[in-house]
Order: sequence, then C-alpha cells, then structure tokens
Amino acid sequence: MTTADGTGTPGGEGVSVKRMTKQVGRALVRAAGPDWTHIRAEYRSAGRHIEVDLIIAGADGAPRLVRPPAEVVEGLGRIRRAMYRPGEGTWLSAIYEISPDGSYTWECEPNLEPVWRRVPPPIGFQDELREHPRDEANTPDWLRARAGLPPRPVEPVPDTPTPPRPMSAQTPGPGPAPHQAGARRPTAPPPPGTPPPGFPPPAPGTPPSGFPPRPAGPRHRGRTPIPPRRGPEPWGPPAQGRQA
Repeated sequence: MTTADGTGTPGGEGVSVKRMTKQVGRALVRAAGPDWTHIRAEYRSAGRHIEVDLIIAGADGAPRLVRPPAEVVEGLGRIRRAMYRPGEGTWLSAIYEISPDGSYTWECEPNLEPVWRRVPPPIGFQDELREHPRDEANTPDWLRARAGLPPRPVEPVPDTPTPPRPMSAQTPGPGPAPHQAGARRPTAPPPPGTPPPGFPPPAPGTPPSGFPPRPAGPRHRGRTPIPPRRGPEPWGPPAQGRQA
C-alpha cells in the first residue's frame, strides 16, 4: 500500500504525478460546494471497468454521496497509469481524502482485490494484465483466477539430505566399559542345579530340575551286587558218581 499526505505525492512518483494529484484535488473541492468539512474519493478499476465513489461531508458532518465529475474520474485514471511499474503492475484501488486546511491523504493498493460494487467480468481482468503486465511473482492468485488463468505452478521443495551421524571411537554397550570405574566383570555361569539367589539349596538326593525321581529301596554304593546262583558252579570239579 502506498500512502502520502501533506504536500507529498502519491508514492513519490515525480513532478507529473504531483501535478495531476493537485488538479484532481481542485476538481474535488469544486464538486464539494461550500461549507464542506471532509472530501473522500474512492477509485476502483480493472482494465476498462471503473468505479468511483465521491462522499462529501457538509457543515453538519453528515456524509452524502455526490456524482463525481468527469475530470475527477479521468484524472485518477491518469494517475493510475502514470504509477505503473514494469513487472509490478499498478494499483487497483485508491482512496483520496482532503481536509478544509488543504492537507490530504492518499492510499492505494496494488495487490489486494478491491471491494467491488459489481465484480468486473473476466475480460476486465484480462485487459488489466495486458495493459499493465505483471511478473508471475507479482500476480496474486485471486487476479489469476478472475482472469481465467491457470493456478501458478507450485515449485517442488528439494529434499534435504540427512547429514551422517558422527562415528565415535567406541560404540557404547549395555553397561559401563571394562576400563571404566565401577565396571562389572563377566562371571562364569553357575553349575547345573544351582538354585537362583534367595532360594534354599535342595535336600541331599533331590534330583535336578527336569529329572525323574529315583526309585525307593536300599541304596548301593560302588558296583551293583550280583544275585546268588543256585546249583553247582559251572566251573567247579565234576560231581562224583558211581562207576560201572
């Protein structure tokens, strides 16, 4: 948005714009008549579509709508064309206000869509882009849509590679390293049948877990006894008998 007040020019565009602004201001004062307390002119345009509202406040402060003279409409149009910048376009709406002491304010908007009394047809926005060409970056999406242009292509976002993680000299394991203070040295596994910590040892003769119990009866140590045999030993002398 471009603003100016006092003796400045709209957007500081040079002597010609300053001269045209003063000419439009004098035309507004003549259209206001006597005893006015505030003048406000609103200008909206897209191509050949033009809307101008002129509001005058009288001595009682009540605003009234006045038909804008042709020199005001044409003068604001010349200012709009003079403020065109190649690739950026020009403003689409402006507000020009004047106070009785001669000071004024000027506000213009090049990118926001005006609040139209009647939305222009697509040809109006197409004329706007032909008469005041804009770069892609300076063409708002709403203006493209009003002119019937396709949406602006979305530039793909390049993938950011993930930086490699730095490798340390030693890979930490589950627990302190052997050279660190308080490190626990590995111990040999307990022998089979050892009860877990906190459990009493098994009674003598109790088979390890998972083995069947031993049969009841007398226990023999050492070699298994051989049951006694009945009758003569096969390796003894032959039995004495009667000889014929």
